[in-house]
Amino acid sequence: MSACFFSMSSLGPPPQGRQGGWSSVQSCRATIGCVVLAVALGAGPAWAAFPQIRLETVSSGELVTPVGLTNAGDGSNRLFTVDQRGKIQIIQNGSVLPTPFLDLGSDLVPARPNFDERGLLGLAFHPQYGVPNSPGEGKFYVFYSATSPNAPGTTTDPVNCRSTVAEYRVSPGNPNVADPASRRILLSFDKPQFNHNGGELAFGPDGYLYLGTGDGGGSNDNDPGHTGGGTAKPSGGLGNAQDRSRFMGKILRIDVNGNNSSNGQYGIPADNPFVGQPGSLPEIYAYGMRNPWRFSFDTGPGGTGRLFTADVGQGKYEEINIVTNGGNYGWRNREGLHAFDPTAPAPDVPPTDPIFEYAHPGQGGGTVPEIGVSISGGFVYRGNAFPELQGKYIFGDWSTAFAPGDGTLLGLEETPGGWQYTQLDVEGGNPIGLYITSFGRDEAGELYVVAKSVLGPGPDPLSGLPTGVIFKIVPIPEPATGMLLCVLMAGSLAHRRMRAGAEGGAP
Repeated sequence: MSACFFSMSSLGPPPQGRQGGWSSVQSCRATIGCVVLAVALGAGPAWAAFPQIRLETVSSGELVTPVGLTNAGDGSNRLFTVDQRGKIQIIQNGSVLPTPFLDLGSDLVPARPNFDERGLLGLAFHPQYGVPNSPGEGKFYVFYSATSPNAPGTTTDPVNCRSTVAEYRVSPGNPNVADPASRRILLSFDKPQFNHNGGELAFGPDGYLYLGTGDGGGSNDNDPGHTGGGTAKPSGGLGNAQDRSRFMGKILRIDVNGNNSSNGQYGIPADNPFVGQPGSLPEIYAYGMRNPWRFSFDTGPGGTGRLFTADVGQGKYEEINIVTNGGNYGWRNREGLHAFDPTAPAPDVPPTDPIFEYAHPGQGGGTVPEIGVSISGGFVYRGNAFPELQGKYIFGDWSTAFAPGDGTLLGLEETPGGWQYTQLDVEGGNPIGLYITSFGRDEAGELYVVAKSVLGPGPDPLSGLPTGVIFKIVPIPEPATGMLLCVLMAGSLAHRRMRAGAEGGAP
């Protein structure tokens, strides 16, 4: 039943592409007033469809290649953007400040001009960033692709770049500029190819820093530099993602306030699942990832604390996982729910199924939704502007093809029968005609879409101008007629209840 208490089937079938859900425009677009009135009158809980949304432009033509957005959690309400080519910039009071918060461009591996997955990829602020005299005061963390002194490596063990996680501090006298001299490298490792870097950083509810790493790149997790791989790309190899002696293809968890790691720069949480196990890195929290591109914790009022991770597929399937301590998420034995290399060694920890998968165009076989070619993880909504989005997971697909950019905004809702997906109803259309690179969240829990219009990591090759765009997801005001209809319906329900009570009968 819809939130306005009549059958959605009476309105006819949902439009093409809106599988698993329906725009709230077609299903009365229940407003919070309608829901609150009905519940107050004893109508009981009601399912609310995904509402229609509007993408409100926050920044356009100012950012070159934005791949992330976050907040400092310090009460300043600033937004911090992550540019793939090294700049962290601040959006304050709706404007991008002219001076970068930090510029790591000179520390990055040189970019490939037409397409690259390396660069500055992750940013997370210490949970105590804004707490005076605390261990985390003024500290933040970045994940980037640096030049490795071991490059280019050898034919059998190539080195393309070095994945690096570092700590920085804000400048003592200026909250809008970081101190570049404060860098402390926590963790770094070489990887064999330019792609599949992962790069997400996020602090969990437990106060530990989680970081996602890709399987090292190439394809199939069986190129040179991948366990059991080689130039002939043999079948039957273990792969980096299943090899617990390697950092690649994992979700790692570390204590930035500790020092009991092998290099003394961070701590190892005692309940990490493979602590003390020979042949396994103690930093590993979960494994079997191909390229986890954006994960987030369900935090905020009503949050479950669960860790939602998007894992980019090889050539057919994209997936969303809820990641738990010690979990194995299947790659390279399988892609999504489907066998990938049946000859690979059987995993000693049975893989955990994704909560949702979709296929690339032409690959679904009529049984799996066909959406796009690369998943971008998002957030469970816990803000206040959108009551109809509460508890729903908002994410997207990068593009329906490599070119032109045409990303799709998506939603997942947990129901008693499992997770159901919706292609969001976006004012102006969905797909949105841009590459969707990431999502962000502000201090109030409201969500943002990070996008760009060119494939490469730089500005538009013809105009030389930046093409990055930041959108805020905002509600569309309910027409007065819609609110009046909901009020009239709620009033009719109240009248029926009062009449039934007077006559001693049931409503």
